[in-house]
This record gives sequence, C-alpha cells and structure tokens, in this order.
Amino acid sequence: MSSANHSVAAEGGECPFAAIILAAGHSSRMAEFKPLLPLGGSTALERCIGLFRAAGITNVIVVLGHRADELRPLAERAGTRCVRNPNFELGMFSSVVAGCRALPERADAAFVLPADIPLVRPNTIRELAAAFALRGSGIVYPVFEGRRGHPPLIVRSILAEAAEEGAPGPLSELLARHESEAIDLQVVDQAIHMGMNTPAEFDELRALASSREIPTRAECEAILAAHSVEPGIVRHSRLVAGAAQRIALALTRSGLSLNPELVQAGALLHDLAKGKPDHAGVGAAILRSMDFPQVATVVDSHTDFDFGGRIDEGAIVYLADKLMSGERPVTIEQRFEVALRRSSDDPPALEAAQKRMATAKAVALAVETRLGTTLASVANEDSGAPAKPGASLADETGNS
Repeated sequence: MSSANHSVAAEGGECPFAAIILAAGHSSRMAEFKPLLPLGGSTALERCIGLFRAAGITNVIVVLGHRADELRPLAERAGTRCVRNPNFELGMFSSVVAGCRALPERADAAFVLPADIPLVRPNTIRELAAAFALRGSGIVYPVFEGRRGHPPLIVRSILAEAAEEGAPGPLSELLARHESEAIDLQVVDQAIHMGMNTPAEFDELRALASSREIPTRAECEAILAAHSVEPGIVRHSRLVAGAAQRIALALTRSGLSLNPELVQAGALLHDLAKGKPDHAGVGAAILRSMDFPQVATVVDSHTDFDFGGRIDEGAIVYLADKLMSGERPVTIEQRFEVALRRSSDDPPALEAAQKRMATAKAVALAVETRLGTTLASVANEDSGAPAKPGASLADETGNS
C-alpha cells in the first residue's frame, strides 16, 4: 500500500485514464432508485462522479438506462459524458459494453464502478492509477482485508474485448480470462466492498458518508499492519483507544460535542511511526498523505499538546496516552516517573518532561471538573466499578 498521493496525469499534463460509472439498472433489490439516494449532502451518483474528479480523472462516462431522463441532467451538470445503454434490461455487462464503446481514444485504461458503491476514497483511485502506471498494462484490483473490491482499473485492450459485438460476459468472466495480467493493490479503504443492495446496507453507508476523512477501526488496523507497527505498540494503541473512547463517551454524555470516530482513529494511530525521530510528526505526515488531515492533527500533537483549556479530540488522545505505560494503566505521575529521572541531569529535557506532565494534569483536571468525578471512574476498563473515594489519576500519587 502506498502512503503518498500521486498525480494521475501523464507527463504532458493529460490524464491517461477514464472512468465508467454504471447507473443503468433498475435497483430491483432496493425500494428506491439507488443512484438518486441521498448520501452526505449529495446523491450516490454525484458521490461517484466526485471521487473521480477529486482524484484528477477528467474523462468520466456515466452509463444510463432506467430513469435516464432523471439522471442525465444531474450527471451532465457534474461535467460527465452520458451514454444510454439501450440494452440495459439485459444486465450490468451490457452497460459495461456501452461504456467501453464510449471510451475516448486517449484513454489507456478505465476504472469501472457501479453507482451503488459510492464511498470509495479519491486516494484509492490515485493509488490504483500509480500502480497501473508502474506496470503499464493489465488490471489493478483494490484489495482490503484480503478481498478484491471496486473499482478495478482495466487496460484498454481488455475493455476492447467487452466492446466487441457478441462479446461474452459477464465482466467477471472476461477479467478471469486475463487473471495472469492482474495485480492486487492493498488499499486502506473499507468502502471498496460497501454497496447498497439492501436498505440495511444503505443505512450503513449513510452513517459513514459524513466521516470519510477519518479511517474506520478496520482501516486503522490495516494502516498499522501496512506500516509493520510492532505488536506491542499495536496492543498499547488499542488500550489507549479504549481509554480515550471511555473518556469521550463520558464527556459526550455531559453535553460536550466531540467526534468519537476521530478520537478512536487518533488513539489507534498515535504511535504509527513509533521508533522514528519525531514519531508524532512522521506519523502525521503519513496520514496527511493518505487524505486523513484531521487524524494527522491529533497524532501530531500527542507528544507535545498545547492545551488552552478547551477539551477536544486531541486533548483526549493526549491524556489517554499518558494514562497507559506500554500495556499497563498508570497515573500521570507514574507515566512520567522514568522520563523525569532520566532527564534529571539534562535541564532542557527535564523542563520538557515537566511541561508535558503539567499539560496532562491540566487536561485531567479539566475533564474531572466537567464530569464532576475522577478519571479513574471513567478511563479504566472496569469503569463501572465504584471509584476509590477522592482518587484521581491526575494526583493519586500525591503531587497534583
């Protein structure tokens, strides 16, 4: 998996790729017409078009059939080329054929995406394009958790077979005949598998639509695996995430507005680059290159947090990290004990450690003041147990 953004344009500035969006079907398994279903302020079809536009794909073809007159104005306003499949009743492969016949001559390859898989990330498209450019031909499949998904990027010569009169289908059989030319690309994008064939699947997509700049838990785990993060650090990060989520939940119940997905992702990925100099900055840079800017900001500040009194997602992750030493829950004093001792003969390092500890205590005090209880009663895994009277994770060892 690549962690860098890539341009899809050729050396001369012209994009060598096209996209075919299949939007001709009846949506027979859904009670409503899938391309027009609302997702995060736009329709499913507009989300599909937008992801290719955001990735730099300028040649976007939308294949229409059922209710074409309703979709055409929407697609054309988005700057796409619309083609009508007169044979859409014959199934999806007939729409693939219609799209392939409409490919511009300058397109070396094309993505093929059904309109009911609308939440693929633009960075996934860029990574597929970069992998294809390195290879120069064949098929590139996106893969998440060991399974191929959508959209594949397919070389023009294979698509030309689909465009031929009497070409055998379906598309899966055509691609299977060219399996020797295919490569798999690991991507951090759970949505390559997420369609909306049922109302339940649509509800899941609708819940996810507003947070595509934040990786899901499964995607966070995939990022950690892709960067070969040591198992002990992964376990530590999971424990920090658990504490952070419990603190965030308690604060949310108190009326504070927080993004729980951002808390989870920031905590799971805070030590993504652990072991490298300035691991917070390096981890943040990796996440920005993957189009996760909000998570990058949280990760960047988890070692040196500038707390101005406002409890936000970054403050919660910073605090939760200071409540865990490796895989062991600790007080803030205990967390900094070793750092303070090691830096006792190094005034600048000692001052930095003292500042970080003071920040952690300030965040802890702010949280406890808002909740009217101790951190021990909410941050620990056994948070349902009665807290020790007067116990505070910020000052349990005596110095607050």
